[in-house]
Amino acid sequence: MVDALSDITILLALTLALALLVERFLEILKSGYDVVDSRLNWYHFWTRRAKAIQDRVERRMRVFEYVSPDVAQSVLNRVYDLLLNNRGGYSGTALVLSGDLVRAAGVRLGCKVVGMAAGVALALWLKIDFIHLWQPPAGLPLDLWASPTVTMVASGIAIGLGSGPVHKIITTIERKRAEREQANGGPQ
Repeated sequence: MVDALSDITILLALTLALALLVERFLEILKSGYDVVDSRLNWYHFWTRRAKAIQDRVERRMRVFEYVSPDVAQSVLNRVYDLLLNNRGGYSGTALVLSGDLVRAAGVRLGCKVVGMAAGVALALWLKIDFIHLWQPPAGLPLDLWASPTVTMVASGIAIGLGSGPVHKIITTIERKRAEREQANGGPQ
C-alpha cells in the first residue's frame, strides 16, 4: 500500500514538473519568436491577417443588420474574448482589429499546439500514463482507453497544456480515489 502510494505520488510529481518544464520551454520559444518577428518585420503579415479577419467578420456581421444591438454585441464580445483572452469588459459596438491582436492570438494558439506536441513526446518517451489512475466507474464502454498508447497521448496532451490543467486533473484523480475509498469502506 505504501509503495503504491509513493509510486503514484512520484508519478504525479513528475507529471507536474514536466508540465512546468514545458511551460518554461514555451516561454523561451516565444521570446525567440518575438526577437525573430521584430528583426524580420513580420508585422506586415499580421496586419494582412487582421484585415482579412476583419473583412470576414464584417461580412458575417451583415446578418446582424436587422437584429438588436444587444445580439450583435454578444458576437463582438466573443471575438474580443478570443483575441484578447479575457472575459467581458468590452462595451464598444465597432469591430476594431489590429495586427498585434491577431499576432497575440496566433502566437497563443501556436504555443498551445507546440506545448501539446512536446507533452505527448515526453509522455511517450518516458512512458507516463496517469490516466489509468482515474479508473472510471465499471460499466462504461471505454475500450479506447484500454490502449496504453492512447492514455499516454492523453497524459501528454495534459502535460503540454501546462501546470494548471495538470493540477486540476491530479486534484480530480485524488478526489475520485477518496470517494471510491469512502464508498468501499476505507483505503485499499
